[in-house]
Amino acid sequence: MISPPRRRRSPPWFGAETRRALAAGAAVAGLALLAGRPYWRDHPAAAAITLAGCAAIAAAGVLLATGARTRRTGLLFTAASLCWAVTWTASWDASVGPIVSQYAQATFYLALAVGVLMYPAGRLEYRADRIWTVAACAVLWGCPTAIWFTSEPEWAAFRGESVWWPAPFKDLEAFRIVLPLSAGLYVALALSLALVLTMRLPRMGRMRRLLALPVTLAIGFVGISAAFTQKSVMAEAVPLDDLLRVYAIQGAVVVLVPLTLLASGLRVRIGELTVAGRMLRLTAPVSVERVRDALRDVLHDPSLELWFWAPMEQTYVDTAGHPVDLDPDGDPSEGPEGPEGRWRRRVRSAAGDPLAVVELGGALRDHESLVEAALAAGGRALETARLQASVHAGLEQVRAAYRRLLRAETAERERLARDLHDGAQQRLLALGAMLGTLEAVTDDPAVKEHARTCRAELMEALAELRALAREVQPALLVQDGLGPALEVLAERVGVRVVLDVTPRRFSREIESTLYSVLCESLSYAVDRAHATRVHVRVGHEDGRLAAELTCDGTGPRDPAADLAGLSGRVRALRGEVDVAGGPGEGTTVRMGLPCE
Repeated sequence: MISPPRRRRSPPWFGAETRRALAAGAAVAGLALLAGRPYWRDHPAAAAITLAGCAAIAAAGVLLATGARTRRTGLLFTAASLCWAVTWTASWDASVGPIVSQYAQATFYLALAVGVLMYPAGRLEYRADRIWTVAACAVLWGCPTAIWFTSEPEWAAFRGESVWWPAPFKDLEAFRIVLPLSAGLYVALALSLALVLTMRLPRMGRMRRLLALPVTLAIGFVGISAAFTQKSVMAEAVPLDDLLRVYAIQGAVVVLVPLTLLASGLRVRIGELTVAGRMLRLTAPVSVERVRDALRDVLHDPSLELWFWAPMEQTYVDTAGHPVDLDPDGDPSEGPEGPEGRWRRRVRSAAGDPLAVVELGGALRDHESLVEAALAAGGRALETARLQASVHAGLEQVRAAYRRLLRAETAERERLARDLHDGAQQRLLALGAMLGTLEAVTDDPAVKEHARTCRAELMEALAELRALAREVQPALLVQDGLGPALEVLAERVGVRVVLDVTPRRFSREIESTLYSVLCESLSYAVDRAHATRVHVRVGHEDGRLAAELTCDGTGPRDPAADLAGLSGRVRALRGEVDVAGGPGEGTTVRMGLPCE
């Protein structure tokens, strides 16, 4: 007996990850509430904005930390939220709070900026990112150190009696130099961050750029606004309330970062949801090529390749059914790296059997959830296309066998023609010479007459043997190609034949097949269609050999039915044949063969 499903106590989106993120946000907000309590009593609006910002950054960090690629960004955001909460210890104006506050504020901006530089790849990809990170560490940690090294606490806005401020080099003149220098360095650092973020965008793929652009704009705006608002309090003996008001303004602006991250996450999720509908629309009706093109379209990767597992052949095949060299026993989920940093993703059916391998651009590793959504939405289409690919693979094997047969037939024709020329013809010529000698040396009139008769019959048999050898494999076809061989053929048919044949040489199978097909078509034009004029064209363009025979005659039946036997030999070489014509229209035979 199947028990009824349990009733959910929470909505489906409120899972363990969401609960952890909200708990982290609440904890950091509680820490910020405790750290800034003296200031919050008189500024409830600033408290609400700051606590919401701390909670939002912490929640965004915890959520980002659950992803393999965004884990480091998430950890840095979580650390940044803690630092921003600790920054408000300055409001107590006592003990180590003021010094800790300055370093906490510096670390907050450093962690936030580096987290964005790592988003969404999970690492500092570019040299400019790493250089900026080193410079930021020096400026953001060096400037607070220089300030408290050279000042009294009241010079830096702190006037509490219990403030711990170990300044070994108190010097008002030096402090007055350090303040504007630090302010200038903050502005330069913020502007350079904006420049580094801008330089990254053109080097990103389209999907990564769409994901990173909102966050890039947000952190750029936050950094520049923070630098300029901080500059306004980089003065001697500024009131503590003014400093904390700047902190509140910066906290309000910083909320843009988690909001843009949320917008980017929603955009990704919406993209995953829309992928399913697009895949269903683009793959109907299902075909191998449509499934591949649909994946290229929804994943914005025109270089995407798709190979299907052919169980009968125990190998992967491409969309045309050709086998490809892929390891069938590789990792079923993560696939090996493809050439030039590309990513191969193996797909299995619902039963766990090999289904396909998708090769994508390496940039799509940062959007694995979108790839998974596309593959899941196209699962049924992939299974149907796999069956078609298996059929294509079977047909390709038949074609390959037919091509081997044609090669063997061509080789056998050459051998037979060579044997006729070197063997039987030479013996008959020798016998004719012997009969000529006998006729010359004998005095018996009867013997002379018989020798002359035998020699004449022998010459006729030799002529027939030579004609047979030419039909089996014309020597001109092997030596000089299609054009000269067809010229000899045209002279023997008894009607006007116009030839327009490329002098280019092709493989033995192609030339032999095309010659035999044209011979049969020409024979049909003369014997069955009673043509008085025939035009034969053979040309080469874009890696294909195109041949066309047109005549002014029409057979008693449909020419396509009479010439149906031509298609097998041509299609064995992956070509096609089209026969058209009718009463009063003449007959046209068109052939196309790949030749490269």
